[in-house]
Amino acid sequence: MSTNIEIEAKILVNEKEFNQLKSLLKIDEKLKVTQTNYYVDDQKGSLRGYGFALRIRELGQTYTLTLKSPMAEGTLEKNQQINRDAYLALQQKSIFPTGLIKDFLEMFGFDTATFKIITHLTTDRYETTFDGRHVCLDKNQYHGLVDYEIESEESSLKNAAETLKLLCEKAKIEYKPNHISKYARAIKTLK
Repeated sequence: MSTNIEIEAKILVNEKEFNQLKSLLKIDEKLKVTQTNYYVDDQKGSLRGYGFALRIRELGQTYTLTLKSPMAEGTLEKNQQINRDAYLALQQKSIFPTGLIKDFLEMFGFDTATFKIITHLTTDRYETTFDGRHVCLDKNQYHGLVDYEIESEESSLKNAAETLKLLCEKAKIEYKPNHISKYARAIKTLK
């Protein structure tokens, strides 16, 4: 299991602005990587109630179970590789993958036997650099909706936001920070 701190700034843009940014950054379609996030919780939203987000990310033939918890600046992420069988066991039988994330959740009193996949979101992601800084352009699809998000991950929130401000300025796009995660947007649309 790996643990890291993710500090990123994000903006939502419309399709025209997204394509404008792809053009500005000279994005090659060969850079596109498609990933699907399967979000996990119980029927009561117990994890959400404590500010946690739990997902399985499918990327190619790899599956990563990630638990996210908020920090003063950024998000603490605990990542655990699982195999396809463990993913399918959760998806089809609500059997939570064994390992350190399960142990951690149960230590906090969560009943992982009640967890299941509650929704998913698929992202076409383009990773590149802008002025030497890491930037991701994401086209997200969930529940029949499509949105477009630009992310910058840096050593501080200030630096990440500055990257996006500079990018928006160069593209002549209004900078409007987005503080609503992909997870929260997908959950909000559940009926």
